[in-house]
Amino acid sequence: MSSWLLLSAALIFAWLAYDAWRLAVPAAEVPYTLTAKGLKQDMGGVPLQEQEKRKEWNARYGIGDLRQTVWLWGILAVVCAVGSAAGFLA
Repeated sequence: MSSWLLLSAALIFAWLAYDAWRLAVPAAEVPYTLTAKGLKQDMGGVPLQEQEKRKEWNARYGIGDLRQTVWLWGILAVVCAVGSAAGFLA
């Protein structure tokens, strides 16, 4: 039973990895106003230079580059697939 559960999880994680890869956009191309909206920050009246500084700070210390989530889902998919294969072969 757990082998089938791991196989299902591997398929779901693989789909999430593919989806994250397909939707990935370089962080430099995303305006900070979109990131700020997600963080519930008001950007009204904030000069573009200050927005660039906040964007750089956020990339370094904040949520970072979300394109890297493909690695998280990919690693989880591989681990679940290996666990499933081990369960089926045992």
